[in-house]
Amino acid sequence: MTIRGSCSCNNISLSWKNIDLSLVPRKCGCDYCSAKGAAYVSKSGTAIDATIRKHHLHNVIQHGSRQAEFHECGFCHDVVMVTAAIQGDIYGALNVNCLHNRERFVEPVAIDFSDQTRNEKLQRWLKNWCQPVRIVIRR
Repeated sequence: MTIRGSCSCNNISLSWKNIDLSLVPRKCGCDYCSAKGAAYVSKSGTAIDATIRKHHLHNVIQHGSRQAEFHECGFCHDVVMVTAAIQGDIYGALNVNCLHNRERFVEPVAIDFSDQTRNEKLQRWLKNWCQPVRIVIRR
């Protein structure tokens, strides 16, 4: 099954190859994610394809440990996903609020990862995040 999504203005669109709708979205408690109302969902071994239509409206934001990159639309300001380059590959998690069928997922649970070390975060992402993540920028 392919789950589709996008930011509100459709500048950044998503396609996620996943059949598991029993996943529980995780609501990050950091200031940035809380302000954006973001809750992330991912499944190891599933692929994400993102298409950016107007590259000048694609903002990449880093916070905290600066290991992850948050992909945000510069027009509607939705954060659609978070990615990290790990061992030469791109891993990612999707903001469930940007998925077109988000109502199929259960309510997000609040999780606090602020006490994790840089290495613990990388290991968690390797284990749980989607991979491969492909980003195509239309010019």
